[in-house]
Amino acid sequence: MDLYELIENELFDKKSISALIWLITHGRELEAKYEGHSIFIAFSASKNKASIWIDKEEYKFDSVENLIQSAQIDGYRLIDIWNNIEFEYLY
Repeated sequence: MDLYELIENELFDKKSISALIWLITHGRELEAKYEGHSIFIAFSASKNKASIWIDKEEYKFDSVENLIQSAQIDGYRLIDIWNNIEFEYLY
């Protein structure tokens, strides 16, 4: 098992926010769902911006950490609904 697999397992098995931050900043992308909303999280190294698409509408942040603390779905911050988000795919 390699490092990426270990951290990916930590994200999916333990819902680790630190694993998400590491994976996204290292080029991975996450597809998820929350209460019928589609979510896609990615990081652009060339633009040095983290983005979240919620129902195909993009929101940009200066870091993945800021995205997790500030992005909102239905008025709830991502960090506040973290345990209710269903992870689907990690690319």
